[in-house]
Amino acid sequence: MKKLIIIRHSKSSWKNANLSDFERPLNKRGNYDAQLISNFLSDLIQDIDMLHSSSSERTRETADYFIDKIQIKKSVFDQNLYHISSENLLNTVKGYDNNLGSVMVIAHNPGLTNFVNTLTDLNLWNLPTTGLVIINFNVDCWEDIKKSAAEVFCKKFPKELK
Repeated sequence: MKKLIIIRHSKSSWKNANLSDFERPLNKRGNYDAQLISNFLSDLIQDIDMLHSSSSERTRETADYFIDKIQIKKSVFDQNLYHISSENLLNTVKGYDNNLGSVMVIAHNPGLTNFVNTLTDLNLWNLPTTGLVIINFNVDCWEDIKKSAAEVFCKKFPKELK
């Protein structure tokens, strides 16, 4: 069994027009929602083998909320996840080390929404900021993940916790 925890970064700030998209931090709502979803997830899951996050400022800040509450054995911040396509994300996940049983991916749209829709029957129009989807795959190897082996364990959006 492989567990994939998908989280879209929290809401970012547009206050400073001098910052590039990559450098934008979280805004007040983003911090609040990251707190909500990380609290929710920490009640479900106590440890994760690897956190694989985009290296943008807003994804790093989002990740910090989860790092503070869940035991994460390994963290990787990767510029390749910055606005990654669904297809490239699928190839990335299929390349994970099979010793990893659970991986949390924090990245961006539209790639994450398309990725979730490719591997599940959820048919999301949009994975909202700080949206969480946990997918269990009935496989032993990451390279074998596919829709027919997927079961959505949990889907939770911040508005559902307010």
